[in-house]
Amino acid sequence: MAETSNEKLEPLWLITKALYRASLVGFLLTIAFLPFLFITDRTYALHNAIVPLERTTYNAMMFGSLALLKTLVIVFLFLPAIGLHWTIIKQRRLAEIPTNTN
Repeated sequence: MAETSNEKLEPLWLITKALYRASLVGFLLTIAFLPFLFITDRTYALHNAIVPLERTTYNAMMFGSLALLKTLVIVFLFLPAIGLHWTIIKQRRLAEIPTNTN
């Protein structure tokens, strides 16, 4: 019985692994975004040439976009991966417990 239960959980493991990998890529994108926050003068000049903005508005948009990126990665990728992982482990443990059907 445990083998059929494990077979049913295999697609969920695949989804969980994909979510973990996607959250890793999301965190790497977040880290790659950090240098643009430290060279704000250059990026401000570049963006200001395209769309004129006040400096305070630009700073708020940059920090807001970083916060949004972190929130999206955590809420839509990392937390579902943890939840699925936790559920799969719990289901496997329940499948391993022998049931007495007398």
